[in-house]
Amino acid sequence: MATFTIQHIFSLACRDRCIAKMRTLIPLPTQGPPPKDTAAVLVPLCRVNGIPSLLYAMRSNHLGMNTGLVSFPGGKSDPKETAVQAALRETYEQLGIAPDKINVWGQGPAIPSRNSEYMITPVIGVIPELKSSDMNINILKVAEAFTVPVEILCNPKNQYYTQYSNGLILPVFIADEYKIWGITAYITHTFLTCALSKEVYQNEWLKQKIDLNTSSS
Repeated sequence: MATFTIQHIFSLACRDRCIAKMRTLIPLPTQGPPPKDTAAVLVPLCRVNGIPSLLYAMRSNHLGMNTGLVSFPGGKSDPKETAVQAALRETYEQLGIAPDKINVWGQGPAIPSRNSEYMITPVIGVIPELKSSDMNINILKVAEAFTVPVEILCNPKNQYYTQYSNGLILPVFIADEYKIWGITAYITHTFLTCALSKEVYQNEWLKQKIDLNTSSS
């Protein structure tokens, strides 16, 4: 049996396992009618000085909504644009990372945004070795880009959760001064759950709480 550890996270076996499991996920319930608009985000798995990490962006104060929040690069899809095309385009527009530097693994099921305005599709993409020279941050959209080692996200001491007024339970990750929460934390959680073994990402207590979201829908 394959062991899906942090060290194996870039392997083809891990890729196949991750995408296969993501396709079986039951999406979060929507609040009210299903959104008509679509969006996509890239979940950038990268090596930083050899360390497996996830890349995040902090929304710029120049934006009108959700300023200062941690997110994955992404945004609203253009007409006739696929989720992969939208995620790669938005990543280039926000962080300056060229699409040819990203190896797309696949995508998971669409997730309703916080206010159910969009259905957001997470696209998993690998950047084999991320360097600062690979990025050219658009300060009108992104205040800061930073990476978090997968090992830190897998540490139960950095894992929390929050329950919203509508009963929805979502995870929270704390990495140094950064707080990763909301849909971004949920996508982080589902990616780690699908890519790694339970022994590595010890999330059973968190998974049980989040499963209440779908079992009650």
